[in-house]
Amino acid sequence: MRALKIGYQISQNSDFKELKNLLSKYTKRAYLVGGSVRDLLLGSSSKDYDIEIYDISPDKFDSLMQSCGASGVGKSYFVYKLGNFDLSLPRKESKSGFGHKGFSVEYCNDEKMASSRRDFTINSIMVNIFSGEILDFWGGVGDLMAKRLKITNPANFSDDSLRVLRGVQFVSRFNLICEPKSMEIMRDIDISDLSLNRVYMELEKFFMAKFQMRGIHLLRDLGLDIRLFGVKFDDGFLKFISNKISINQASFLYHLINYYNINGKELLAKLALPNSYSIAYKQPFYNKISKFNMMKIALDMPLSNWLGLDSKARIKMAKKLGFYDIKFAPQIDTSSINLSGKAYGDELKRRKIAAIKEHLSDRN
Repeated sequence: MRALKIGYQISQNSDFKELKNLLSKYTKRAYLVGGSVRDLLLGSSSKDYDIEIYDISPDKFDSLMQSCGASGVGKSYFVYKLGNFDLSLPRKESKSGFGHKGFSVEYCNDEKMASSRRDFTINSIMVNIFSGEILDFWGGVGDLMAKRLKITNPANFSDDSLRVLRGVQFVSRFNLICEPKSMEIMRDIDISDLSLNRVYMELEKFFMAKFQMRGIHLLRDLGLDIRLFGVKFDDGFLKFISNKISINQASFLYHLINYYNINGKELLAKLALPNSYSIAYKQPFYNKISKFNMMKIALDMPLSNWLGLDSKARIKMAKKLGFYDIKFAPQIDTSSINLSGKAYGDELKRRKIAAIKEHLSDRN
């Protein structure tokens, strides 16, 4: 019932008014598809919409899109961009070569056949923007409500190996459990044909996900822990990271690098991660932290920026010290340091340490 209600709400969405006016002369079969349907069913808003349009020939579709000022974003895929809409004709794909571009594409005017190319059932749900009718040929609504990740079409899933990493980030973002048969299929897929950029785009979504532990378990179950990070996620690591509070997208790497003593610079180079992730190996790490060491960190950054501030106890300590959102900047008279080079640096460090001790003493 909830899905039917949402389907009706989608059809009444004012965002679709102009689009429906544009298409109504040609078809009554235009569907909101893909991730935007999934997100709306989960109660999340969506700013970008994928619309699949039926009963219009490719030539007529191209002419219509050009007449309304839409921009083509993939001519061979019949896709156009119009405002917040990605407008496309239904299609079916078949593997014809190596890599993610090695596909032949054909126009397909059948909803079930077109939806069968979707990676997972939760992304295969369709909503008619005119009537609100929901088409769910593959049980995606039930899988979404059951928090289950299930492959839509086992026969063609392995055509694009990126789908394995998409599965990991979906599990991590939406708190899903991978269905056993789907996991078997995913486990047998080689991802070596993927470019580093495509891998990074999916990993970044995993790094920022709310339910990251789901993805960590799936990475291990699929053997992608070794493939991507060069280590096997043992039970100790799973226990170590399960209670950590994520700070930002570098938090997972910070804990991984320090738990396994990985060369962080080499790992980031291997994954072609941007320089912003270098904090994962540059920031200090402590298994146990004292007030003194936390104050030393506060000399360089507000403690809220420290990736090691990963538990409620540490956050409480940082706030009590008074440097959760500001740096510790003691007033030190550097003009009285009559030294140079390394000697100057050593003396400045000594005075900062003294300032930390004085600050802690005053608070006791």
